[in-house]
Amino acid sequence: MTGKKLSGRRFRNTILRGYVATLIDILSWRVAFASGLMVLVSLTEGLGLLLLLPLMQLVGLNVEQGSAGRLSVLVLSTLTLIGVPPTLIAVLAIFVLVTAVQALMYRWQTMFNLGLVQEFVTSLRQRLYRAITNTNWLFFSRARASGFTHALTTELDRVGTATYYLMSLLATAAVTFVYVILALRLSAPITLLVFVCGGGLLFWLKNRTQVVRESGEELSIATNELYAASIEHLSGMKTVKSYSAEERNADVFSKLTDRVSQVHINAVRNQAGVGFSFKVGSVVILGLILYVSLIVLALPTAGILLLLFLFARIMPQFSSLQQSYHQLLHDLPAFAAVIDMQAHCESAAEPTSAYTERVELRKAIKCSKVSFSYDQGEPRVISDLDLLIRAGETTAIVGPSGAGKSTIADLMMGLIAPDRGRVLVDDMPLTAERMRGWRDRIGYVAQDTFLFHDTILANLLWACPNASKEEMLLALRLAAADGFVSALPRGIETVVGDRGVRLSGGERQRLALARALLRKPSLLILDEATSALDSENERRIQSAIEELHGDMTILIITHRLSTIRGADTIYLVENGSVAEFGTWDELLAKENGRLRILSLGQRIDREGDLNETLNSP
Repeated sequence: MTGKKLSGRRFRNTILRGYVATLIDILSWRVAFASGLMVLVSLTEGLGLLLLLPLMQLVGLNVEQGSAGRLSVLVLSTLTLIGVPPTLIAVLAIFVLVTAVQALMYRWQTMFNLGLVQEFVTSLRQRLYRAITNTNWLFFSRARASGFTHALTTELDRVGTATYYLMSLLATAAVTFVYVILALRLSAPITLLVFVCGGGLLFWLKNRTQVVRESGEELSIATNELYAASIEHLSGMKTVKSYSAEERNADVFSKLTDRVSQVHINAVRNQAGVGFSFKVGSVVILGLILYVSLIVLALPTAGILLLLFLFARIMPQFSSLQQSYHQLLHDLPAFAAVIDMQAHCESAAEPTSAYTERVELRKAIKCSKVSFSYDQGEPRVISDLDLLIRAGETTAIVGPSGAGKSTIADLMMGLIAPDRGRVLVDDMPLTAERMRGWRDRIGYVAQDTFLFHDTILANLLWACPNASKEEMLLALRLAAADGFVSALPRGIETVVGDRGVRLSGGERQRLALARALLRKPSLLILDEATSALDSENERRIQSAIEELHGDMTILIITHRLSTIRGADTIYLVENGSVAEFGTWDELLAKENGRLRILSLGQRIDREGDLNETLNSP
């Protein structure tokens, strides 16, 4: 049990130190300025309290004895020195002015602290997002997108809450310090008695701290699972409905929401219990103070009243300190989760270079003895691959599912690096200096088309922000998309819906092709871009691709042979290696060639069309 407590305390202190260091690193001098504001607010608070002494004397209370009397004389002398007559009206006016200034400064401090909180969270959010986007493709593709989203939203919102409570804790501590100094000046023994009793009360409540931290960690885990379920269930709603699984889906989701709710309830219950214990203990301490002041120390009535006033103000401050500290501990695990994710992303970052070399494909792309496996010790997806894509030609890579075709496309784009061998562009390897310049020259169209929930215009401009209207219309025409776009009610200003749901599959693919063409790429990669389309839409896209033949370098990756008969070179890939390559006619002429066997399986003749004779009974 002791080992666990020490481990928890060490963990808490490590995270707290890291959190404060990050806060200072991001906000720099603004943290010092905020601290200065807290000090000024505290000083005005103390000045207002000191003015109570001459006010009490002016209304007839005897405050001339003891420490209270000495402080009252000091305040009145100071007022006389600055030219303020020691009258009731004058002192009241000064008291009102000081209180107004203190309220104004408190308002300024609150707004400034709120700005610091938002700036801190915004900076962390931007850092994390940049770290996520700079990760290598393997790391990103294996992680759950919901985990990234949860960290960028819910967890960072909790970090903002923690920062707010830290600022509140510091401000309260500054004011409390002023109260304690005044209390010590009035009666050191009574103040020390309060500290002893208060210390005992805090020691009694210290075990609740571990519970608070653990509830914060549990909340991070529970909300992350809820976030993941929300995204997955909503994304798969069509499948859910097609299986009539709405109730089962709702039950799973309900269990997760119940868990999050219970974690919140437990946290609030614990904090409420601590607040109750603290308030009861505070009342007991105040009662003890009154008894000792009157019976044991026989303090003057005015001094006792001022002490009681001070302690009545101090104890809520201590309660506020304790609650702010607990809330800070409750939300600190969110900061730990964000920093941990950022560290993992940065450790998996793609190699970068300060210098970016522009790459233009003029000769060929070459894979030379390339091998690749997704995990060390697993079978190779690509093995000793030799492949050549000549500039200005259309090259096709075909083969059965799982042959490694899409992995080859990822290697060509530099999304993954080969374990052995090299990928060369114009006889130059894809190094960190050339990677970004090379990707700027690639147009990529995948089977699973992604469109933003925005207009067609915005989706096109996303690929090329500086494109003119004429260039966009040309790209739409080349992709055979101009016809259906012009027929839409709002034309190019039509909103396509979430992931392009308002368009058909063929329309989405043609828009994706237009978006890729707008970049005027050196290399256009079509990765199973027509595999999910009907024959009519496939012919439309095929016709659009044929129009581009000879004008740009095109790489077609597919398992459907009907789309590649016009390719200059065809590579048939099996088990990550090239089984055979050549032109359409050359490969189909081979008696026992693999492409010939596959074409018969897909009922395609040498012209690339459906072989009607194979359909006859």
